[in-house]
Amino acid sequence: MKYYKNLSINESDFSVQKQGRCIHLTAIEYQLFLTLLDHSGYICSRNFLLASAWHITMPIQTRTVDVHIAKLREKLDLGPDDLKTVMGRGYTLSMQKSCGTSRSLGESLYSDR
Repeated sequence: MKYYKNLSINESDFSVQKQGRCIHLTAIEYQLFLTLLDHSGYICSRNFLLASAWHITMPIQTRTVDVHIAKLREKLDLGPDDLKTVMGRGYTLSMQKSCGTSRSLGESLYSDR
């Protein structure tokens, strides 16, 4: 079991609950959220997220990550300080405790540039 703020993530049955209420996520949304959660505090580039959730390892230009991030924000009711867009770099899920600045992850292999 993993936790993020008021969310409970059960990896054995791929479920997410908010205050005891089950939240339906698609398989891609679930994998995307787990990737962000496992790398909270890091900036994950779009290409890193594509590799993690979609298993696409070649750099491509697509807005599909942006669309799925928007759906995650809505479904999980994540505020602007929880799941941040880092312009020109990617996305970061804030850590539950403040740990200084965000670090970059996936930039060398999966840079969007």
